[in-house]
Amino acid sequence: MNRRTFDIASDARHLAALFMDIADEDGVVDEARYDDWMEALGLICGEIGDKLQALRAVKSRLLSEAEVLKAEAKRVSAKAKQRERGAEQVRGYMMELLIANRELNPEVDKVETPDGFVRLNKRTSYEVAAPDLGEVHEKYLTIPEPKLNKTAIVAGHKAGWALNGITVTEKVTEHVMEGG
Repeated sequence: MNRRTFDIASDARHLAALFMDIADEDGVVDEARYDDWMEALGLICGEIGDKLQALRAVKSRLLSEAEVLKAEAKRVSAKAKQRERGAEQVRGYMMELLIANRELNPEVDKVETPDGFVRLNKRTSYEVAAPDLGEVHEKYLTIPEPKLNKTAIVAGHKAGWALNGITVTEKVTEHVMEGG
């Protein structure tokens, strides 16, 4: 039977809850109900194992497809970078031509083309250095905000130190582990 994962998990949870109904309020076990429960348990456990195996196969296929796509993306990315380098090379050629044109025609700063124009732009930038920051007035300095050293805090928490003003909350997450 090829059932959905949700249905199998729901049946397993329901079966786990039914375990408490096998015995009456005096603790006497109803053997027939116990045998039925054990049979259902075997079926559900078999379905869980089969479904997990199928899901592992799907996951494996998806990961291998992802690797193929990553390789293709890497190839396409390399091709795009090659094209970008080519465009930068062409930009260099354009700069050489514009500089040569400026030497021929000092008063002309742009060249008209049938589909627009090309010109050299000037951009001004400043390089700032201070050999001794102690001599610089504080209004010209930026001081970084203090940050918590989380590694040291967790180590102190694990060692049992009292950390005033700090709350450490332990979070536990579960992960799927596969073997075989």
